[in-house]
Amino acid sequence: MVYDSFAIFTHFICYFLAYSAVIAVLTSTTFFARCVWSPSKWRKGAVFVVFVQALVPLSLLIPNRSVELNNPEKFSVTWMNLHYETAAVNELVEIVKKRPSDIVVVAEARTQQLAEAFSDYPFSREVTSASLYVFSKFPLSKVTSVSNDNDRDFLVVEVRVKRRKFTLLAAHVRWPIYSEHAKTLANAAQWATRSENAIVLGDLNSTPWAAPFRRMLRDGDLKHSRQGYGWLNSWHIDSDKHFGLPIDHITYRGQINNTNFELIETEHSDHSAIRGEYVLAGKLTRKPRD
Repeated sequence: MVYDSFAIFTHFICYFLAYSAVIAVLTSTTFFARCVWSPSKWRKGAVFVVFVQALVPLSLLIPNRSVELNNPEKFSVTWMNLHYETAAVNELVEIVKKRPSDIVVVAEARTQQLAEAFSDYPFSREVTSASLYVFSKFPLSKVTSVSNDNDRDFLVVEVRVKRRKFTLLAAHVRWPIYSEHAKTLANAAQWATRSENAIVLGDLNSTPWAAPFRRMLRDGDLKHSRQGYGWLNSWHIDSDKHFGLPIDHITYRGQINNTNFELIETEHSDHSAIRGEYVLAGKLTRKPRD
């Protein structure tokens, strides 16, 4: 779609800044405004566009509404794109020691790099073709590799937290310059709705205000964990990590509430780690046999 093509401006910050700069210059240039942008409503419209661009990120300060839960179970999730750096693997291990997580999900790592990194997690699953790995302190079942059209596969597992369960879908989506980007996010939304409770997370290569991402939230009935906590840029275009965009996400649906969300800055990957804490309710499963 033509509308989706504008997602490139939300991913590549240089394009976004260049677009805003051009609009600002044309709006403030008297000659151009007098000769081309008459009547003045055109100029006011351009100013309005710039204003709206500034307002959209501020919407992340508005928290999600919680659902009422009955005797929920707690769990935590950490996600990070490791960029195939062994130093980043070691860094994440130290992060998890300081900020413990029940579930750790990573992308862009090799099996040999992770061999001993998360040995204290008794359950693990992977889709090596997509370089996606899940390490969990809770039992994992119903592992599925979901294919996408000319994009990386999803890793889908069922996580059992005591007597409750949810589906976890991990993804590493292609850049928005590819047409498959929007299709893959739509597929993630479709898979999310197959479960009463679901977590969809990963490097989605999409900002929270991009059209394909917003449509994924809408169609998948998903809530955004970053909501209420601010921008929290997770991917950076400079080595000093001064400039970046929030393209790593943890979203959720069903009988789940988000109780905390944080960005953990890293040194050895171009992505930072993100960590969320949640409470889970819903139907009770049978007690496991002794």
